[in-house]
Amino acid sequence: MLIFILNYPVSTTAYVSGSPGGKTNSPLDGNTCNGCHSGNLNSGPGSFNISSNIPSTGYIAGNTYNITVQGSHPSFNKYGFELTAENLTEKIGEFNIINSSQTKLTNNNNSVTHKITGTLGSATKTWNVNWTAPNSGSGTIKFYVAGMAANGNNTNSGDEVYTSMYQVDEENT
Repeated sequence: MLIFILNYPVSTTAYVSGSPGGKTNSPLDGNTCNGCHSGNLNSGPGSFNISSNIPSTGYIAGNTYNITVQGSHPSFNKYGFELTAENLTEKIGEFNIINSSQTKLTNNNNSVTHKITGTLGSATKTWNVNWTAPNSGSGTIKFYVAGMAANGNNTNSGDEVYTSMYQVDEENT
């Protein structure tokens, strides 16, 4: 009797096409990419940052703003992220994808994540998305991102996970 054993490679990079959602390190999500990727959170030489064109005077209800997520690492060139916006009690505002070849919505359309075609960079990787501000009276909004700089070994070991928060106030009129 002959027994054939087929060797199917098993990849531990199941989310190369984007976060499954709920991994932003926000109070409502409570998780990061660290649940699957090893290493100490925010301990490597890289970083992830959030910026926007929201004026320092604050967002205006119903206006659309550009939100930028930038990851950097001196020696890695693969990146991934998940971004969300919250007030004290709920996911808030509406994300709109600018570059559908690199980003997509996740977490019941309350967050944005990378696609496989949006993971390669060099020492930095930048993604942009539009965010439409919620109704008047929504108050302070905090954007949360968890991002990963990957070492490219096609496993979940040796990658570095970073978190960041960006806060904006509502404009007082």
